[in-house]
Amino acid sequence: MMRKRIAAVLAALAVSLLAVLGTASPAAAATEKNYAVDADWNGDCTDRRYLPQVDGCVEPDGDIFWIKDNAANGYGVKLRWYDLDGDRSGECINTLGQAKAWAVCNKDLPEGHDIKWSLGWDSASGWDYSDWWTTRV
Repeated sequence: MMRKRIAAVLAALAVSLLAVLGTASPAAAATEKNYAVDADWNGDCTDRRYLPQVDGCVEPDGDIFWIKDNAANGYGVKLRWYDLDGDRSGECINTLGQAKAWAVCNKDLPEGHDIKWSLGWDSASGWDYSDWWTTRV
C-alpha cells in the first residue's frame, strides 16, 4: 500500500516536471549566433563603447552591431545582446582578428525596442564581459 502511494507521488512529480520543461521559453534555448563580417566604419553609432580588448556599438538605424578586436592575441571578441521588449537574443562574434578593424552583424530588429548589450573578449582563461548598456533601436 505504501509503495503504491510513493509510486503515485513520484509519477505526479515526473508529470509536473515534464510539463514545466515542455513549456520553457524557446528564447532561452535559441540564442542567435552570427559571425561578424569585415566592414568599413561609417561613424553612425552614437552609443560607442571603448575597452582595451574590444570596441563595440549598436547602431539604432539599420540594427547593425559593430565590433572591433583591439588585441592581436589570436582570441575572438563578441557583442552579446538581448531584446528587452521581445524574445530574441544573440551574439555577434568577431573572429577576424585585430588587423581587420571593424566588423558587423546586420540584424532586423523591431523598431522602438530596447536592446541590452555587452562586449566580451576571449582569453586563455575563458570569456570575460563588460558591464551592460541599453540602446533603443
